[in-house]
Amino acid sequence: MPAETFMGEEPMTDDAKYITPTPSRATKSRIFAFAEKQRAKTGLTNGFDLPDLVKKNRGELSYIGFMDEDQTDAILVEPDGSFRIRLSSHTGALRDNFTIAHELGHFVLHWPLVRKNNPGCGMRATRKIDETNDALRRCEWEANWFASAFLMPEAAFREAYFAGNASEIFGVTQSAVDVRAKALGIDG
Repeated sequence: MPAETFMGEEPMTDDAKYITPTPSRATKSRIFAFAEKQRAKTGLTNGFDLPDLVKKNRGELSYIGFMDEDQTDAILVEPDGSFRIRLSSHTGALRDNFTIAHELGHFVLHWPLVRKNNPGCGMRATRKIDETNDALRRCEWEANWFASAFLMPEAAFREAYFAGNASEIFGVTQSAVDVRAKALGIDG
């Protein structure tokens, strides 16, 4: 049986099985609180610090080939807990910061459940999912909730939002700022 490839990368071994994420089923507010605690633990100051954080946690970042049709961002966690985050070559740094935080959300929220329930397996999460799969849709929401609070903690976000410089302070797109403001009930 030939080895499977991940997004055009080198072949993966046949002996490892990769499971889709398992939702935590935590509430949005609990995930927000968890993400802010994780941010405090890491000492993260803005989205541009994420590559170092990934590396410190046995991860690596890579970009999908510019000419590849499928530009779907993803994370692949190996059975040993090392991981690879793949980013689209068609996005910029601000969008990539949110994507990295989103994929880290899968890593901290969903990987522990996959590892516990499927010993010896890895996990693969992609942004392109079957929309009829409620569990995968839930995982995407949870990873987005994590990313927004991890990158834009509420107290600092409120200050930056009202000062009009949240995108610059946190290293995210204006769209991410708008979604965070709406989630906190301070938009408009």
